[in-house]
Amino acid sequence: MGVAMNVVTKTSTSWFSRLGGALTGALVGLVLLIVAIVALFWNEGRSVATYKSLVEGQSIVVTADASRIDPALDGKLVHIESDVKPASDVVDADTGITASGVIGLERKVEMYQWVEEKSSKTEKKLGGGEETVTTYSYTKEWSEKAQDSSKFQETAGHENPEFWLPSSETLVDKAQLGAFSVTGAQIASVGTRETLPITDETAAQASEALGYPGEGRAVMQALYFGANEKAPEIGDTKVRFEKILLPEVSVVAMQHGDRLAEYTTQNGYTLFLLEAGRQPATKMFADSQAENVVLTWVIRVAGIFGLFVGFALIFRIFSVIGDVIPFVGSLIGFGTGLISFILALAIGVTVIAIGWFAVRPLLSIGLLVGVAALVWAYLKYVRKQPTAPAA
Repeated sequence: MGVAMNVVTKTSTSWFSRLGGALTGALVGLVLLIVAIVALFWNEGRSVATYKSLVEGQSIVVTADASRIDPALDGKLVHIESDVKPASDVVDADTGITASGVIGLERKVEMYQWVEEKSSKTEKKLGGGEETVTTYSYTKEWSEKAQDSSKFQETAGHENPEFWLPSSETLVDKAQLGAFSVTGAQIASVGTRETLPITDETAAQASEALGYPGEGRAVMQALYFGANEKAPEIGDTKVRFEKILLPEVSVVAMQHGDRLAEYTTQNGYTLFLLEAGRQPATKMFADSQAENVVLTWVIRVAGIFGLFVGFALIFRIFSVIGDVIPFVGSLIGFGTGLISFILALAIGVTVIAIGWFAVRPLLSIGLLVGVAALVWAYLKYVRKQPTAPAA
């Protein structure tokens, strides 16, 4: 990483401008509330439907011999374990780099570029205004993402060249699982990655294929464009390749002739389970159920956080009004933040409970009772707070 260069700017925002921004934020918050509620409700339906489809699949799956096609199983949900034999080599179209016996080939491109990072510190002023001090720092770094220097705060002296070669992934067209055939795209997700070393010979061939004969060379198992890898300059480029390997695989899918396809369960959900190595069907279904639980909780947490942000945006106008005297606005902001958290938790759990009611009514009732207890405890706490004596 290069030595950082800093540029500092100061901006001031009037109280009226902040008030207008808070009103706009309240509208955004309202939209966010609606989106979060819809997402939470959808997630519960998705979770239940996925659970049911996996239960159905496990009850009907048949373990088949991958070495032969059984016509009696056509259209059925089957489980197979097999070696994976790619039908052809995988070739990176731009460089001509080739790998044999692999499911795919990933090209990772990094360029040495100027990178801008921004940090801001805001202070409230008497009268409700704000002053923001923003520091822009510039460092030279290797990055796989193109850094658009034309959008930098300070462009002079921080110009980046065009990111001339994107990263990419090439997958084998076809692979054999015993007597069955699949595409690389169907199974590559469970493959492992391993570096494909670049030799002087392959570096020369790739450099010529890219239109820069003699400029690329093999450095640390990568294709390097630049004068000195120990002292890189802006625009230097490293191209690395990784093989996607999958010697053995287990699949639960619908047998369709000699191919494997998604199986549609009675509720309309599809099954195509995949794991590296040789795994029994019971483990594959158990792992899929566990993944469903994790995904469900991730969306739940994200949805409740979205509700919190939505309420915080709606209530922000009160703290902005209070910022005429800065510490008053901060106190109001703390209070509205607490209210936003309570409302987000209460509404989020309520939506989750409603989503589960048709499947697990006792759980739903328990959650609703819990929400009611939370709201009652909060209101009771508020009522107990001493009020200021009249003047």
